[in-house]
Amino acid sequence: MRIKINLTCYQLLAFYAFFSLTLLAKIFSLPFEKQATDICRNQVDCKYLLTEDLRNRQYERRPTRRQLCDFCRITLPLVRELIKRNKTDHIHDIASFVCEKLNLADDIVCNMAIQTYQSSVFSVTRNTELSSLEMCSLALGCSKIENPIIAWNITFPDVPKPPVEPVNPPKPGSKKFRILQLSDIHIDFEYLPGSLAECDQPLCCRNESSSKSKTKNEDSSAGFWGDYRNCDIPVWTVEDMFKFIAKNEKFDLIYWTGDLPPHNIWNQTRNDQISALEHLTQLFLKYFPKKVILPALGNHESAPCNLFPTPTVKEDSIEWLYNALAKEWIKTGLPDSLFENIKNGAFYSIKIAPNFRVISLNTNYCPKENFWLFLNTTDPLGQLDWFVKTLQESEDNNEKVHVIGHIDPSQCLESWSANYYKIVNRYESTIVGQIFGHSHKDEISLFYDLENITRAINVAYLGPSVTTLSYLNPSYRIYEVDGNHRSATWQILDYTTMYLNLTEANMFNQTKWKKEYSAREEFQIENLFPQNWSDLIDKILENIDGDFANKLFKFYSKSSDSFPECDSECKKKLFCSFKQSRSDSFIPC
Repeated sequence: MRIKINLTCYQLLAFYAFFSLTLLAKIFSLPFEKQATDICRNQVDCKYLLTEDLRNRQYERRPTRRQLCDFCRITLPLVRELIKRNKTDHIHDIASFVCEKLNLADDIVCNMAIQTYQSSVFSVTRNTELSSLEMCSLALGCSKIENPIIAWNITFPDVPKPPVEPVNPPKPGSKKFRILQLSDIHIDFEYLPGSLAECDQPLCCRNESSSKSKTKNEDSSAGFWGDYRNCDIPVWTVEDMFKFIAKNEKFDLIYWTGDLPPHNIWNQTRNDQISALEHLTQLFLKYFPKKVILPALGNHESAPCNLFPTPTVKEDSIEWLYNALAKEWIKTGLPDSLFENIKNGAFYSIKIAPNFRVISLNTNYCPKENFWLFLNTTDPLGQLDWFVKTLQESEDNNEKVHVIGHIDPSQCLESWSANYYKIVNRYESTIVGQIFGHSHKDEISLFYDLENITRAINVAYLGPSVTTLSYLNPSYRIYEVDGNHRSATWQILDYTTMYLNLTEANMFNQTKWKKEYSAREEFQIENLFPQNWSDLIDKILENIDGDFANKLFKFYSKSSDSFPECDSECKKKLFCSFKQSRSDSFIPC
């Protein structure tokens, strides 16, 4: 009987390990995190399914959402009981065994990743008030959750929404304001040309990269300037880009939208993260000494990655990071008056011109990958409440606002995403630009009127990454804005994306940063107003194999020579996702 009980415990521990590591596998499966709607028969129950086509082309071993949900519902109640009774002695060993058997990574990475995350996972599992079913649904999107810890609403001021007035393009010859966006740099200080670019670790092209099945040869070796495979970008390529921008581009402001360190998340310390922050700060100061740089915080800046404890968490704190950010962000142009704001939450607002304000949000308190939110997701740090109050002041003062952040709201937990969507609806005449990163690809995310879902009211731009991970060319973008004059609307009029073709750079051992495209020119649209984008997406969906559809996918994949192919059905799912800015609802395509 004793042997039978021990065997059952080991089985349950194995189940727990599989569940935990599947979530970690989602973190490791970095390049395709975009949640997209499926094209279903009736387009009603799709909600926010993961896009299967591109995902399966890149990660054949990943289980489906349905498989994960079924597995979670069955095993999590038993697992929680084991953790509650502190029967966790063998979890590390069994989790490591499962990690290796599932080929998620090699034994070293498995052990280090488990060690990195297990204390936080145990703490959350012990202390959350959510049921096991609710935990599964929150982690995996299995079903709707009504628990007030998860389902909450923001309060708006008792001020009526002003009538929406049509936006007119600026007069010919009006002054323009240019904004450089640099996102998802993921600079890798250990990148090594000639090392294995196809390895058994989640991040390759490093001295430590190894493989049981691959050997070093011309095909498997990392290129000098970067590599299309699971590799981040070398220091010298980042600096080459900075040099090119400083010499050739004209711009007035920089949006730096997060994710600085490399993707070796199983082996990062707090000092590593601060070192990446300090190194990139020095590069910005070296090449853009007279520019104001407005940063937003990425999910990779924490250690462990994705975990940002709220102030109510006693076992952990994020103060170490926010203190460092406050110091470095002041160096790159933020006023001293914002020092305390940054220390208290890494979000802020700043007035750039008499009628123009930029609000930088800390979006790391919105995604399910931040396990600490399982304790309570209700407006962490009061950020959305502060956001509403700041927007109301801007509306009262006739200011126009750009919102910057790292993770776009379609990737957030349902209540956070829904509340953000309501805020954009209420202040649609004030918010005239939204710029995020995180995707690594080149995407848009459309917002629609809550009362008339055919009327597009806003658009968020998900700017392309500097890093190459995965199958991507390094890129940056410059937005052209109606600004720098008395009647400026601060609307985004156009943008140009620049890139480096890695195949050419490595073949000829020289860099050639060049124009990839300008939005208005390539898509032949008169303006970049939200309705223009919505009409274009609808037009593309009606002719999914047409020139515009092919262009949109080409630019989505950053003109990569190695990005997985996407057939008609795949493109329908992907482009339909561009119309979904809420994780809790679906706009028909």
